[in-house]
Amino acid sequence: MAGIYLHIPFCDTKCIYCDFYSITNHSKKAEFLNSIKKEIQFYSKQLADRKFNSIFFGGGTPSLLSYEEFTGIFDELYNCYDISADCEITIEANPGTLDKDKLDIFKKLPINRMSFGVQSFIDEELKFLTRIHTAEQAKSSINAAKAAGFDNVNLDVIFALPGQTMDSWKYNLDEAINLDTKHISAYSLIFEKGTMLYSMRDKGQVQNADIELEQEMYEYTMQTLANAGYKQYEISNYAKPGYECRHNLKYWTLEEYIAFGPSASSYIGNQRWTNIKNIGRYIELIDSGKPAHDFIETIDKETSVTEHIMLGLRSVGVNFEEFRRRHNIDFETAYSSPIETLITSGYAVKDAQSISLTRKGYAVCDEIVATLF
Repeated sequence: MAGIYLHIPFCDTKCIYCDFYSITNHSKKAEFLNSIKKEIQFYSKQLADRKFNSIFFGGGTPSLLSYEEFTGIFDELYNCYDISADCEITIEANPGTLDKDKLDIFKKLPINRMSFGVQSFIDEELKFLTRIHTAEQAKSSINAAKAAGFDNVNLDVIFALPGQTMDSWKYNLDEAINLDTKHISAYSLIFEKGTMLYSMRDKGQVQNADIELEQEMYEYTMQTLANAGYKQYEISNYAKPGYECRHNLKYWTLEEYIAFGPSASSYIGNQRWTNIKNIGRYIELIDSGKPAHDFIETIDKETSVTEHIMLGLRSVGVNFEEFRRRHNIDFETAYSSPIETLITSGYAVKDAQSISLTRKGYAVCDEIVATLF
């Protein structure tokens, strides 16, 4: 089954590390909400034969929307698409934008999964990252979400911050585990071009964490979360059994997804497209009855094969039968030499059905794909 992504670009502040399309000016929110409903309608006939079992509200800060605003979007989605009864419906949330009253209201919506952008449980680190919440607010929001009846909760944390020590990262991870959420996403900090953080590094105001320290933090993360009962199913994602994010798995297993909103990317059939990263232009195009594409591409066989290997290895592995079905290629025969190298080096394990990376392999996944495939 396919997935649905909706990009809600509004934020209270722009974090220094974030390269996702977001805006702090909310003056076009009403126009945007009208346009995203029109875009939902626009693709409904094309996708009438698809069934959807995941919906993901990302951003931006989707939790800034009101109950009424969410209801309008949900009404359009359920009117236009065949959505499964057990659909996983995720909303990304900033801990600083939610309280008990709002969570109780959100529980009346179809939302059944909350994803909190915590990033750190140390206030000094949160200030550096320009997050609007405190560590206590983050813990309070997550506990309030669970008390409101949201059983499926994720939290995001970031390691390898400038000046971060191994001890401070251990503290962050302990705090995350103590909250007993079903899912934890732990990312290393990336200096994305175009962000304030990237500019700060160029000016010599900050520098990357030591590469050996970053590697130590990652290895500690994998081991510690495994010991706490979290299964790693992608380079940066860990879940209690049965709580893997269904929507994100679609990206990594090359399932189809349709996406709405500025900067949102879709993958349907053998085509992929990304919407324009400008809310005014997005509204203008959608309101004129046109798609809001920034670019569209047709995925050829070579690209499809490469992406299948790369995305498979960084997540749940490459299933041989699925690879043959998609590409008419026997993976074990075509890649016998890289497979042997990965296994003898301890980077991967293989059974009759698939090959997947070990923790050692996850740590050098990008290098593996670049050099062996």
